[in-house]
Amino acid sequence: MHSFTRRRRRHKTAINQNAKNYLHALVFFYIALGSINMLQGVYIKELKIGEDFLGLLISTKTLAIALAAFPCAIIVNKIGKKRSIVTSMFLVTICIILQGVFTNKWLILIFSVLQGASNALLAVTEAPFLMENSKNELRIKLFSFAYAVNNFSVMIGYYMFGSITEALTKKMNIVSAYRISIITSGFVGLISVIFALMIKENTEKVEALRHVGIKESITVFNEKGVKEFLIFNFIIGFGAGLVVPYFNVYLKYKININTNQMGIIMSLSQLGMGFGGLITPILAKKYGKVKTINFCQASSIPFLLMIAAPSCITVVAVAFFMRSALMNMAGPVINNMSMEIVKSEQRPLLSSLM
Repeated sequence: MHSFTRRRRRHKTAINQNAKNYLHALVFFYIALGSINMLQGVYIKELKIGEDFLGLLISTKTLAIALAAFPCAIIVNKIGKKRSIVTSMFLVTICIILQGVFTNKWLILIFSVLQGASNALLAVTEAPFLMENSKNELRIKLFSFAYAVNNFSVMIGYYMFGSITEALTKKMNIVSAYRISIITSGFVGLISVIFALMIKENTEKVEALRHVGIKESITVFNEKGVKEFLIFNFIIGFGAGLVVPYFNVYLKYKININTNQMGIIMSLSQLGMGFGGLITPILAKKYGKVKTINFCQASSIPFLLMIAAPSCITVVAVAFFMRSALMNMAGPVINNMSMEIVKSEQRPLLSSLM
């Protein structure tokens, strides 16, 4: 028992202060992101805008993330990782607030697209930042911690703002309740910027990477294993994009549950993903990274099919929990592997393509 405690303490102290500040920032950032992801679909429906527009909003936001990712990879090398993190967290949370302030569908679309593009900057920055701020022996654990913090924070966002919204709907009309919840979640997200500002930038590394442009970055395609990683990620992402954004609408209008129940179910799915992410390093060490990825993601497919089959809330909740945990728990291993096969200056670009 004492040896286990000593190992825990060593791992805690081995994580440098930059990484700790980043993990603290992620808590508030993903509480906000979790709430908007849960509330947005229903908010659009309650504004009587229609499901077609919701599909347009989701697809354009996804397209914005994809189109912004490559320029963001260049920006990260030019301005440094700290500035990229601060800028992304600030812009994303401001865009969340503005989606609650305005009810005009085109303004919501614009701010949603800007949110997606800004979020791409953080997505591109995270893996290179974690590589830069961790030692080799603890690297996969830091990736897992970041993944777990992400999911646990989204879980808190789901549950917290699902409960808040449900309580508010008893005192005011449903649109006003959703608007207040979305705006409040955005202000919670702004706290992340405070912790991000505490990160200390390595100015020498920033100067060394500032000269790296498109020509130097695209050499990433010559590295062994990169093309295989990209094809794998494209297939997984394409499938997820067809299903995942509509889960909240499916739960609300097909299973006929209230916002609080929806928040609980989606919170439990994030809980499974968080714990799964913490287990992944153990599986990777015992069975290898490739086998861990294949097993986890293949095992999730039957549970995805179970979600669509019944209309029983218990079965859907269990299937949703298992599908989310198994499909996503390999994420830290995938990110760690992808960053290990390329050079430091190539990491932002590969991260943008992943």
